[in-house]
Amino acid sequence: MNSQNCAKKSRDNIPADVKHKLLQKSNFSCSICGKIPIVFHHIEEWSKTHSNDYEVLIPICDLCHRGIHGEGGNLFSKQELYEYKRSPKRPSILRDRLPLDRKKQFSFFVGSNFIANGSRANLIRFSDGSHLTSIDLSDGNLKLSILQKIVDSEKIYLIKENELMIDLTDIWDMRYSRNSLKIWKIIDGKKKIFIDLIIRPELIVIKRMETTFNGKPFRIYKLRAPHRKKVLKLKEIVQFYEAKHKELSEQIDLLPRKHEIHHEWGDIDAFIKQTQKDLIKTRFEQAILYDHHKEFGWEWPYYIRVVYKLFKDSDVFRSSHNIPEHLPKEYERIYTHINKIRETYSKDFDELEDTVVEYGGMSFSGNIMI
Repeated sequence: MNSQNCAKKSRDNIPADVKHKLLQKSNFSCSICGKIPIVFHHIEEWSKTHSNDYEVLIPICDLCHRGIHGEGGNLFSKQELYEYKRSPKRPSILRDRLPLDRKKQFSFFVGSNFIANGSRANLIRFSDGSHLTSIDLSDGNLKLSILQKIVDSEKIYLIKENELMIDLTDIWDMRYSRNSLKIWKIIDGKKKIFIDLIIRPELIVIKRMETTFNGKPFRIYKLRAPHRKKVLKLKEIVQFYEAKHKELSEQIDLLPRKHEIHHEWGDIDAFIKQTQKDLIKTRFEQAILYDHHKEFGWEWPYYIRVVYKLFKDSDVFRSSHNIPEHLPKEYERIYTHINKIRETYSKDFDELEDTVVEYGGMSFSGNIMI
């Protein structure tokens, strides 16, 4: 088979601006019945026209699409399809029932924060005791709920007990299939991502979100990449304090011994010297934070992102991520489980790195709850 001939015969992708115009006309739903998800049907056969123009396309759901291409032949005439396009159903709330009831459990990524047990999801907890994400397994069937916002203590859900409910108010654009949902809204006069959600067999990922809960802004967003020259400047600051720490540590090691007493848990003199080194290291970490703020004025999330990355590469300021020795068995089990989670979902951890959750003056990034 000639691949060039196949390429010429293959259907071109529908331009994004054409899709957007069609979706806005139909309120992001099937023009015939108002359901979702939808596909784009060529009223005039592609094989004859090779056209992806707005005029010959109509957004419809898969069920109505099968009514056109099913075994029984076309249920709708072209004239009827053009009429549906001119006067679509246009619901105000889009609904779909997610087939999740036979699942047993979900884990969550809320930004870069991982929750291994969704039935105990309590990373984001609001004043009335409700959570951003929740799972009900009380009757043996899994029921997923995700809050969209809280207005005057009234809970408004995006998903409630597996039922998707999309309020079309202020929606600028939307992409939906049963395993993903991305909505852009007009927020404060600007086009912004309201929600970017992925549903996998045992994992739900909330990559982006911007809304309010009881009047307080709630955001899940990716931090902007810091300027390379500023990162290099900050690296020089860290290296300066590394050298200073090494110099002072060597001076401490040269101090004469004062205690010849050995306790059952170690050398007291060595313990005192190590405590002095650790105290210097802590003060230098604080000094780096101060110098970083004075030099760049970056806020806390940027400090966490840039400085801690440099700390991870530092022989002095790096914190060990290995399982410490002589831990109780329960702690060993937790560390082992965390490492297994990181290995299983390594791609998600990498993609969601530097994604921050902000609510009520607090920021969350990189937490793991099991």
